[in-house]
Amino acid sequence: MKPQFLLLISVMTALALLSSACRKDDEYMSDAVITGYDVRECACCCGLMINFDGQTQPYTGDFKLIDNSAKLGIDSYEIFPVYVKVDWTSNADKCFGSYIEVTKLKRNRCRFSAFDYTA
Repeated sequence: MKPQFLLLISVMTALALLSSACRKDDEYMSDAVITGYDVRECACCCGLMINFDGQTQPYTGDFKLIDNSAKLGIDSYEIFPVYVKVDWTSNADKCFGSYIEVTKLKRNRCRFSAFDYTA
């Protein structure tokens, strides 16, 4: 009886591990790079800068500003660039469409931190 019980426990453990390993990742709209905080002093400035073209340097390429930066868990002590997957909507009414609102964010696993955000 004891060997059968151990075999049953082993099989159940293996199945549990395999089922959790086969989970498909959530789908996201875009891969993006958060390049840092916008420190310019103007009416349409401030917030985190995000780039959807793979640019890793701040103020380069077609970057957008994140309107809801405070909710994302990224602070001034962060090491930039931060590679993320995001869902987002355009905030066309604010500063000629240069702002977006991030509705869902997931850091790529190449970093040690694993902060996920969903609005």
